Amino acid sequence: RFLTVAAVALLFASTGCVEVTFPEPMPAGKKDLTEFPSAWQGTWTSHVNGAEAAGEDEIMVILTDRIKGDPRSDDLVLGQNCTLRKLGRRLVLSLPQEEGDRYTALVAERHGETLTVKKFDPEVQGAIDGWEELLGHDRVVKIHKKDNPTKKLKEVQLNPKNRCQFRKLVKHGTTELVTYTKVPEGAAP
Repeated sequence: RFLTVAAVALLFASTGCVEVTFPEPMPAGKKDLTEFPSAWQGTWTSHVNGAEAAGEDEIMVILTDRIKGDPRSDDLVLGQNCTLRKLGRRLVLSLPQEEGDRYTALVAERHGETLTVKKFDPEVQGAIDGWEELLGHDRVVKIHKKDNPTKKLKEVQLNPKNRCQFRKLVKHGTTELVTYTKVPEGAAP
């Protein structure tokens, strides 16, 4: 079974979870990568038992220019249906929303043979308040169903004014989604 980040994003959208979006692929002003770094390429397995309970599959395959997914869904192809940018040692995968001109972002950190994927999760206690503290209240927009503040929150728009603010968001405002271990070449996952 395979994980595609698009499937994760669709899962969040379809389950009624609150989406966190950005005005453009993140980090702003950085060059789009056309390939995953070679150290990131390969087959990765989740080493969290019961990962499916969190909506994650157990295997992810990263190729030169794409994340290979479940045959029932499209691959994520860099420059076509997603954007990949570097932020220090991290990679940020931005996915355009189906409606509107905004993007969701997932942040990945690789340490040797371990890959951790993080997300911006507004359901974590104090997350939105922390984002407002980091960015300023005017740079965090809460969108409610039917544009009625008494209705359920459906989207949080984060609008960092520069890479420094985005870097702080990543450092202090993300939650671990899943951690993977690289499968050695030739070994079965």
